[in-house]
Amino acid sequence: MPPPANHSLPHSLPLTLIVATTPIRVASSTPLKLQDPNDTPTTRLGIGLKGTLPWPRIKADMSFFARVTSRPPTPGTTNAIIMGRKTYDSVPKHLRPLAKRISVVITRDQTGAVKEGVLQELQARKAKMAATAKAKAETDVEKSLDAPADVVPEPITDAIVTPSLDAAIGELDSVYGKEGKLGKIWLIGGAEIYGAALRMDAKEGSEALQRRPVRVVMTNVLRKGAEGEASFECDTFFPLDGMTAQNGWRSASPEEVSEWVGEEVSGEWKKEGDVEVQMVGYERLH
Repeated sequence: MPPPANHSLPHSLPLTLIVATTPIRVASSTPLKLQDPNDTPTTRLGIGLKGTLPWPRIKADMSFFARVTSRPPTPGTTNAIIMGRKTYDSVPKHLRPLAKRISVVITRDQTGAVKEGVLQELQARKAKMAATAKAKAETDVEKSLDAPADVVPEPITDAIVTPSLDAAIGELDSVYGKEGKLGKIWLIGGAEIYGAALRMDAKEGSEALQRRPVRVVMTNVLRKGAEGEASFECDTFFPLDGMTAQNGWRSASPEEVSEWVGEEVSGEWKKEGDVEVQMVGYERLH
């Protein structure tokens, strides 16, 4: 059943961080301090190396990302994916912005150049998609003649550019949420965007960020057969090392994660090529 037109409580929509990580053993002191010989190593969650992924292409994880971020929770809605400018630029140009999603790009650029570039790519993407759809319809005569009149529209492809996470959530709420057209909200990176979401206080900040559940859908990645936890080299890390009750988080069951993403997630380790992956979930305690 589609959401009501007067979607008056957009703040109830969770923010879900979707991220792939690998455990990295590092010294506990920060790089800005002298190394204490008594320090014991700690584990951090690596997410990147030199602006790209630290591991070989993982087809299962990429397919999972594409499915869950583009699958709307109800007909007539479209999911939003929030990202930093560098993450947006890391998407192959011919796929930008990603189809059937609202791409929200956060940037510090004040010249308008980033916004202009994103909107130009949006128009080119829409034109290409329209041409493809038209060609398909013209070659599928039976489908074009017999298509039912009450076909539910597919998720839209759109893009907006904002200066902050707060502004991004506010614009999504005001433009799409109040009309009941906003589906799930996914944060897809990079580290600064994840950090901004994790620093949000449920009792502080703007109205747009209050009372909103925060979740993490995480793909754990390990090199197959690797001993210890140093599977891959990383220079970029998820901004929270432990998703524990002490840090204000709880582990979600596979059934809960399955509900969040719209498909079955077992929580079991699976092998692909030279890696093993496991998909798990966490929710912030309020």
